Amino acid sequence: MNDIGKYHAKTKISRTIKVLSYGLIVGLLLIIAYAADFGPDNNQNAFSRLENMGAYDKFTNYVDGYSLNVDQNMKVDMSYSGVGAVLENQNKRIEIYKQELPKDVSQTAYINYSNKFLSNTANHVKEYESKSIKNGKNVHILQWSRQKLSRVENDMNYYVSIEILSGTRVVYTILVKSTVPLDTTGGYQYLIDHFTTFTPTKAPYMRVAKSVPVEERGWNQETKDALQTYFGKDSVLTWGIFEPSAPDDFTQLKHLETSMEYEFPFLLNYTSFENKYQHPNLKSRLENAYKNHKILELTLQTSWKQEGEGNMVYDVLNGEYDEFLKDYAKTVSEFDHPVLFRLGNEMNGDWCPYSSYHTSKDTMIFKEFYRYVYQIFEEAKADNVIWVWNPNGKSFPDFNWNDASMYYPGDEYVDIVGLTAYNTGTYYPGENWTEFDVLYDPLYAEYDKLYEMPMMITEFASSSVGGDKNQWIRNMFSHIKKYENIKIAIWWDGRDLDADGNVARPYFIDETPDIIQTFKERLKTFKK
Repeated sequence: MNDIGKYHAKTKISRTIKVLSYGLIVGLLLIIAYAADFGPDNNQNAFSRLENMGAYDKFTNYVDGYSLNVDQNMKVDMSYSGVGAVLENQNKRIEIYKQELPKDVSQTAYINYSNKFLSNTANHVKEYESKSIKNGKNVHILQWSRQKLSRVENDMNYYVSIEILSGTRVVYTILVKSTVPLDTTGGYQYLIDHFTTFTPTKAPYMRVAKSVPVEERGWNQETKDALQTYFGKDSVLTWGIFEPSAPDDFTQLKHLETSMEYEFPFLLNYTSFENKYQHPNLKSRLENAYKNHKILELTLQTSWKQEGEGNMVYDVLNGEYDEFLKDYAKTVSEFDHPVLFRLGNEMNGDWCPYSSYHTSKDTMIFKEFYRYVYQIFEEAKADNVIWVWNPNGKSFPDFNWNDASMYYPGDEYVDIVGLTAYNTGTYYPGENWTEFDVLYDPLYAEYDKLYEMPMMITEFASSSVGGDKNQWIRNMFSHIKKYENIKIAIWWDGRDLDADGNVARPYFIDETPDIIQTFKERLKTFKK
């Protein structure tokens, strides 16, 4: 948890398709056409069209209602057409997003906020910027580059972002990545020249993430058993906790467990890239947790560097932390007991250095980072690691290019989907007291449609500033059991500080005797 507000997820996306039948033969033909045109494996045929126009192809997006010229023979991906479209070939990637702006965000604010990553001049080199009017629409062009990353195959490190303003409340963003430098004429001007809009004719399709069968994971038996015990279809909800001093020191946690008459089987712990060689406490933390009958939700995050020193996620993808990561993975592998491993959580939040907000608004950087670390664990034969992918409940900024789905690394890299949403209270201007069900009803409904994997609430809590925290907790216990696919919930027992070091958000689980009593009463109903 970091010093930033956390809210519930975006409104769910739904799709309804009606098939009309005019007799048996016609009906069968329609069913065949539906399968070919609307099936997940051919979704680009249903929601977009690519047609040859000579020097370029014409791409038409029926979901967002636009067409433009693109490079010939690009592969079209409309897997997340409710968010954006992706076209790609070996040397170029084009991402296109239609952003309908909220009332309090102007087009200028959207452009400025989206491109703030350029303040990191250690990694990003601004090369060109212009504003013009094309086909009656205001167009903003920003071009930049960064160093090629040695651990990214065929790295596309040359960028241009084209923002096309439509009316006063819509912006179309065309983000281009290339392996070679882009010039202002042949490099991307063709994307703008014939850009036109029309009324959308298709509802969006969102790909459903598939769970990989346990037998294909190669886990050791203890890890398989742990997954079945805690994440099986019939598993009951189990509780965990973040207590800042554990697992280094269990004194406070044991006091809490005695007070509540409940032993938390799961313990959240944070680690970072402490140096370029070896994490100093990882082995002891794993062993201490195991000795105290805890399974760690082990979280690894990159840290902020000093101003002017660049972004650590780029350093990781340049191989500078290979020795650290190999030792980290080896330590976890040799531990040989089950570990929930959460890498780069809340990546769609601008408070995280590995967010695309800080890395060229390029979500592929996070996915490359995630997959690279995963590969190192594979090479270490870490057959005891259950991978948890965990975006924040709401994206900050809440723009389509920063949507959680754009960070999803692929089914083979994810075992558990994590949910995170906090009642942050009302300490800061603009914050609202938000009840548990208001936070999690829409978030769970969205995730339950998009992901087949088991889920867990990787961290959550309520502040006590602005409302009745004890009543919030009672409401939480009344609602949480209805989320059948959420198998573990982790309470974050800590606090957020303001810029002056004052407690802004007290999330303490033992803040008052009444709160302790509520947990004691309600946790009894979850004992096995």
